Amino acid sequence: MDINVRKIAELASLDISDDDIPRFERDMKDIAAMVSELPDLGGESFIGMPMELRSDIVEDSAVSREELMKNAPESVKGCFAVPRTVEY
Repeated sequence: MDINVRKIAELASLDISDDDIPRFERDMKDIAAMVSELPDLGGESFIGMPMELRSDIVEDSAVSREELMKNAPESVKGCFAVPRTVEY
């Protein structure tokens, strides 16, 4: 399995030195091999307990939106703005 650590580091905005690349490649290959050996629990062979979801209840906060937004490095129309992380 070929793992491109430089591309992964770029997508994750990680600064990995050239000296560390071989170690990360080896570690990622070990992780991929371990995951590929996990049993397949899909289909009828696995009967799990369904996850119980809590109700989504809107509650008033003691902190105003303006107070929260003053800590945001950037906001757009009253919402937090973050850098794009997905390439198109």
